[in-house]
Amino acid sequence: MKCKTCGKNADSEYCFQHKSKKPLSSGKGFSFKKTNIVSKSDKSPEKRLEMLKVFLDIWKKRPHKSEVSGIYLGKEPMSTYFHHILPKEKYPDACLDEENIVLLSLEEHSNVENDMYKYEEVNKRREQLKIKYEY
Repeated sequence: MKCKTCGKNADSEYCFQHKSKKPLSSGKGFSFKKTNIVSKSDKSPEKRLEMLKVFLDIWKKRPHKSEVSGIYLGKEPMSTYFHHILPKEKYPDACLDEENIVLLSLEEHSNVENDMYKYEEVNKRREQLKIKYEY
């Protein structure tokens, strides 16, 4: 399938860069259908809520900057700022591990989704995580 906006390959009608982005909920009135914080394969509400909690914990602890470039991400946490270094589908044990999640700008997240080896910082962390999880 091709993105309606730019024509790049996409999983749905828009590529990662052009699909709509929504801020993370604080948990109050949280709607699992409206917030895209986990993949469609993670359907259980409990799993989604756990992921939301991890993302919000990271947002509270870390500076709101890209961990690759230092670009300021703003005050509002967006799901697109959180990237799983070890993909959650392949490494379910690492899915909720804060060490497995890196903060990136929208453009960086798009780049790393298209080329997982693009950024040295992400590569370094990936190797450390593989040792930690014995992969």
